[in-house]
Amino acid sequence: MTANLLRLPSGAIVDGWHVLRELGNGGFAVVYLVEKNGKPYALKVARHREASGDDKRTHDRMVRETTTLLMLNHPNIIRPQGYGYAEAGNMYVALEYVDGWTLAEWKERKHPTIHEILHVFIKITSALSYMHERGVLHRDLKLVNVLIRKSDGEPVIIDFGCATYSLAEDLTEEGLPPGTERFRAPEQFKFLRDHKNEHRARYAFKVADEIFALGAMLYEMLTDPRPTEHYRRMSLNNLIVAPPSASDVNPRIPEALSRLVEKILSRNPSERPVDTDALRRELEEHLERSGAEYMVPPHAPSEQWPSAPSEFEGHAVVPPKDPTPRKVTRKTLTVGTALVMALAAAVTFWRACGDVPASPSEHSAPPMTAPPDMSTLNPSPMVLPLAVDAGQKEDSTVKMMTPEIPSRERPMRAQKRLSTAECAAMSLVAALAAGCPGSQIRPESFTCPSGAARAMVKELHWEEGESFVLTVDDRHDIDSRVWFTPGSDVVGVVPKVKGLSRRQLEVAPPGTRFYGKAYYLSDKMGRADGPALVIRYDRVKLPGQDERPVCFVVEGRSYGFKDGRVQSGNQQTGYVVDRWP
Repeated sequence: MTANLLRLPSGAIVDGWHVLRELGNGGFAVVYLVEKNGKPYALKVARHREASGDDKRTHDRMVRETTTLLMLNHPNIIRPQGYGYAEAGNMYVALEYVDGWTLAEWKERKHPTIHEILHVFIKITSALSYMHERGVLHRDLKLVNVLIRKSDGEPVIIDFGCATYSLAEDLTEEGLPPGTERFRAPEQFKFLRDHKNEHRARYAFKVADEIFALGAMLYEMLTDPRPTEHYRRMSLNNLIVAPPSASDVNPRIPEALSRLVEKILSRNPSERPVDTDALRRELEEHLERSGAEYMVPPHAPSEQWPSAPSEFEGHAVVPPKDPTPRKVTRKTLTVGTALVMALAAAVTFWRACGDVPASPSEHSAPPMTAPPDMSTLNPSPMVLPLAVDAGQKEDSTVKMMTPEIPSRERPMRAQKRLSTAECAAMSLVAALAAGCPGSQIRPESFTCPSGAARAMVKELHWEEGESFVLTVDDRHDIDSRVWFTPGSDVVGVVPKVKGLSRRQLEVAPPGTRFYGKAYYLSDKMGRADGPALVIRYDRVKLPGQDERPVCFVVEGRSYGFKDGRVQSGNQQTGYVVDRWP
């Protein structure tokens, strides 16, 4: 089996599955949107990198996930469609493709009522009961691992990468099984405290842990007006202090429902429902007794807008003030038409450089749940607002069809203003149109957004100016020199190597992943030593934790400059910053 899996390019074929694009990647696998017989699917391919352990362990995890999925057949659980081996020898499993929203996105975009939320959780609980009867435990339940299908509103549990089943081999080398800290039951942390000196002690994950995670999900759906955003949240699994009741946090929540959620989140596992089937019955009985107070959203849609302008990608975001469609003038159409022509010409010019994959076939898959990242400029059409106008109605009649400029996932309220990512995309297109591939993407000065600064200080315990060692691009060996394309996405990882400082091992340990974008730094920005590489990482994910926004910069020495690319070393030291340069 190969020691590294290079990401599959668009157009690649794996056992008849035609790769369209990458959907996402994690520590042990990469997921692609693929097509077969005119239908879309998701292809999850095992991968190996420095943070993943040896090849055999990566392979064993994929075998266990595939085995788990083959044991299940339920309408609210993701279904396997086939499995096998890619050309490089890495195992894959093909899955049904779910065009939908995560639970958090569903709440923010569709504003479901409390009644609708409970109805969805009854179906999730029923699916979990089905799993548990067959000895399967998911072990990583959270809002992003449940999708609401757009076509019928049905919930689908996804991502069984942490799942296990009765008599399965134990692949965990740590005291706790894999999972997400916020959704762990309190008894897991008590186990770590009680067995801190027993290096071989392993926690036995139980149904009670799964029930707690489900309760944490329901608590957030009822109390958090903006669950997709990154900010400090109260602990739900503190061993000493219980979280406030849902009705105390949100007066809209009926007292009876609040008491049920409090029971599910009890720090004493024996006080929770005895199993998921009992929980399902309690939710159903509760819903049958519900009244008019359940027929409203847990938060008014207006509460899901900040009371004051907030930062997003460096821009102030304000809610729409007037839902009336804006009058479209001839001047507006002229400007919009000019923009369309310029972008279309630029994309055509860029395609001539050979950097843009061919368009998907006429049977291409429906849109992704989350928009693809900025680095992929696809010439298929999308709807673009005619002008930057926070008051324009989302469904205005007059809209322009333009070459697609996918942007990073963001709250719906930000979509009526051009984000920094979209502006960067236009700059990229213009630069490439001016001269491919000689023009480069240069980083602009920035001040760290307050959300990222707060996350680094209060959640990650990082200090401004401290440095961490990392592999800049985890697709390549740590000791290699890598050609970086300015404007492309880069995923870095802290490798398992000797020499990491004690401080880094505490706050940015091996396996920590950094997500960012590569830039070209010219001598015009005050550097006299010629071309160099800048990587600005704006997100980080520590092992077993959720992603958080950050401001982390790597400035790499250039070893070469060719065809618009910059060569630099793959082991670098990056810095925590509050502004750059």
